[in-house]
Amino acid sequence: MQNELVRAVAREYVDQLAPLAHLVGAITGIVESGRSVSQTEIRDILDEAGASSCTVFPVHSLISSLSPYDAGAITPPDMKFFHELFSGDVIPSMHRRVTRAVDGIVSGFTSSPPSPEARKRALKDASETICMELSRLKQLCQGELPDPDLAGLWKSFSCDEGLSVIHMD
Repeated sequence: MQNELVRAVAREYVDQLAPLAHLVGAITGIVESGRSVSQTEIRDILDEAGASSCTVFPVHSLISSLSPYDAGAITPPDMKFFHELFSGDVIPSMHRRVTRAVDGIVSGFTSSPPSPEARKRALKDASETICMELSRLKQLCQGELPDPDLAGLWKSFSCDEGLSVIHMD
């Protein structure tokens, strides 16, 4: 059950962070070309990446099927993972942060008059959100990212090992 739960959490992270990473990459390319981007185009880029506003949480059904005594004689690092999941904050807070990052990109790129500083800040904040969430998941999973797609994001965004986990909620 533990491995299944870790895989479900990893999949949830991939499903949310990969579209945000795609958005950051696509918009960075647009900015470098000197072209402007509209709110509709930003939403189209997200849709193209597979982001959904109606997400099903398979991990929640797994968590709800567990109870604290199911943990049994698991090791202390595993207990931290289960405790964080039981607290109910891991997945919902990641969703909130990703939503804020997307909203920041939308407002940074659709504000009038356009501000290059606001645009750079929105892209930087979104990149930091990706690294922060990956770092938090890595801490929960004993220093490893439990999915190759997440490890790829870690590398492509040059996430620093020393990145501290900041709880913004």
